[in-house]
Parts: sequence; structure tokens; C-alpha cells
Amino acid sequence: MLNIIKILKKPKIILVSILLFTAFLRLYRLDYPNKYVFDEVYHAYTAKEYLKGNKEAWSPWGKSPPGVAFEWLHPPIAKELMTSSMFILHTTDAWAWRLPGAFLGILSVFLLYKLALLLFKTEKTALISAFIFSIDGLVFVQSRTGMNDAYLVAFVLVSVIFFVQKRYFLAATFMSIAIATKWSGIYLALMYFPILLYFRQFNKLIYFVLIPPVVYLLSYTPYFWIGYKWNDFVELHNQIWWYQTHLKATHTYSSPWWSWPLNLYPVWYFVDYQKNTVANIFASGNPVVFWVGTVSLILTGLELIKKKSLNLLIVVLGFSVFWLPWALSPRIMFLYHFSPSVPFLSLALGHQLSLELGNRKGRRLIFVLLFLMALSFIIVFPFLTGIFLPRKFISLFFLTNLSKNPF
Repeated sequence: MLNIIKILKKPKIILVSILLFTAFLRLYRLDYPNKYVFDEVYHAYTAKEYLKGNKEAWSPWGKSPPGVAFEWLHPPIAKELMTSSMFILHTTDAWAWRLPGAFLGILSVFLLYKLALLLFKTEKTALISAFIFSIDGLVFVQSRTGMNDAYLVAFVLVSVIFFVQKRYFLAATFMSIAIATKWSGIYLALMYFPILLYFRQFNKLIYFVLIPPVVYLLSYTPYFWIGYKWNDFVELHNQIWWYQTHLKATHTYSSPWWSWPLNLYPVWYFVDYQKNTVANIFASGNPVVFWVGTVSLILTGLELIKKKSLNLLIVVLGFSVFWLPWALSPRIMFLYHFSPSVPFLSLALGHQLSLELGNRKGRRLIFVLLFLMALSFIIVFPFLTGIFLPRKFISLFFLTNLSKNPF
């Protein structure tokens, strides 16, 4: 049987291997399909219009062609990075607008390793956590899709790392960048404020109050540069708030917040039908990672109550603040809203598994679970990346009529 202890005694080699594996998979066939996937019809399309200098791309009242729409409901940083990528690479092909998210997806695996090392002080826990995170399907797909979730995850992780290091100015700065990527970045305050107040770091709170508005406004620099005024900015955010709090739309692939840790409702992003084969892309978590990870979070919560550890609190809070507030959301929700919680789920799972390294039965359990997680990722990989498979094979996985295109 594979000796996990011996393997874990070569942390640098393992870390480099995980990162190379992560990079290869996130960049593999990044150009497929060379057209919009799911909400790329909003995010990536708008990034391309930014590149053209189209003023209407920033406006709730902008008129777009059929099949696409301007994405003004979220702050612009993710779209601006996509635009920058297309500008630098001199192409508007799909791989160019997806590339920044893919790079941040690779970086996020390394960031999770660094965060686990800070929290748990052991290379073993950090490596196990990073490996688990690298084979999660949900953040994997989001990092290969021109949407803003992979950006949010990366900026959240950088902010939390600086917070753990007590570099509060930088933690607040990257929290601000997260907010300027997606409003849900503000949920970090639900973690930071109670901790700072408990430790009476009242003077540090000022960073988290003053920096976010400044960074948020700076993210809209191109908006003001092309001629929009302060009144336009205010009205834009009135429209964003109204839309996010009053939207009554429904969608076939929407899901309730409580179902996300169970990975019950993957989101169908793309399908390509050929005569005898079909290619699909689903945003789906790794089932084994999600299910076992949920158990690990419960165990970590119980351990937190017993030990009253700040580091365990950060793991549990990190997961909870990006999940539980959605219970109060009035708008339509999807599995990808769960993306920022996945790194903390991976941390809890890596921590609980590393506790079992001290005995033979525990090492066997770790080997079996890691094997099952890897096997689960391998099985669903074609459905995460749009690899063509025979229709008869796909019918084993889905009770659906493959002759009908739902898009």
C-alpha cells in the first residue's frame, strides 16, 4: 500500500506537482468552445464591449444584440481583467477572456496551501487541503469560464491570508477588491468584524470601513473616464439594488442554498450535439469532496467548541459567511454562488484527514478517501470540460432526452 507519510516528506516536490497538475487541467482546451458559455453571454460579452469603448456597456439602459446582454449588475473588476487580457493578447477569442480566471484558479490552489500552512502549521495538512481543492469541480469550472466567481475566490483567499498574518491594511484592500468584483465579497466583514471586536482591535476596523469605498470607486474609473457622472453612478446602483432584491425570475438549473453542500443541482453550462457523441459542460462540485467535506466541517465545528481555536474559527466562519447569508436572499440562486465556501470546506477536510495520519488505520482511510475523490474527479472530468462522449455512455449518467437541445 502507498506510504502516504513518505510521500508527504517531500512537500516541495508535491506542491510543485499539484500546481503543475492544476495548471495543465485549467489551461487544457481553454479555447473550447470558442463561443459564449452560460453567463459569458453577459460577462464576457460586456468585457469585449469594454474593449471597444462602448459606453452603453456600462448602462442599465444600454441596447445589446439578441442573445447577449450588457452585464452591469456586478462591479467591473472581473470584466476589466478580461478586457485587459484581450487587449494585451490582441485577440477576442474565448481563451483570451477566460485566461485571467484560469490563472487565478491556479493561483487559488497555491493560496489555499499557504492559508492552510498558516492555520495548521503543518505541510501535510496544507498539501492535502491544496490537493483536495485542486480536484473540486465547481471552482474548476468557474476558473475556466468567463464569469466573476473565480476572481472572487482568489481575492477572498488573499484577503484572509493577510488577515491571519495581521496585515490588516492589505486584508482590507483585497476584501475591497473582492467587493468590487462581486458584492458578496462584503461577507468577509462577517468574519473580520467579530474577531477584531473580540480582540479589541478597534483601531484596525477603520481599514475595513474606509478602504472599500475608495477601491470600489477606483474600480469604476473607466466608467467616469468615458463621461458618466456621479448622478449616473448613483442611479446605476439604485438599479442594481432593485434588480438584486426584486428579481422574481426562475431558471431550470437554480437551486436553494441548503442544497449546495450536497451538490444536488449542477448547472448545465453548454452542450454540443454531434451525430453519435455529445459534449457537455456542467458546473458541479466533486461529489465525494462535497459530501465528506460537509461531515468534516461538522467535525471541525465540534472541535472548535472544544478547543476554542481562532484558526478553526476562521475555517468555520469562512465557510459559513459565504453560505448562510444566501438563506435570506430573495433572488434566484445557483450552485456557483457556493464557490467562495469551497476553499474553506477543503481546509476542513484537509485538517480532519491529517488528524488521522498518526495511525495505520487512519492512513488507510486517508488513502481510500483521496482515491475516491480523485476517481470522482476523473469520472466527471469530461462533463466539466466538454469532452465528446458516446451518447449511450452519457445516458448512463443522465435521465434526459439527448435529442433535444435545451439552449
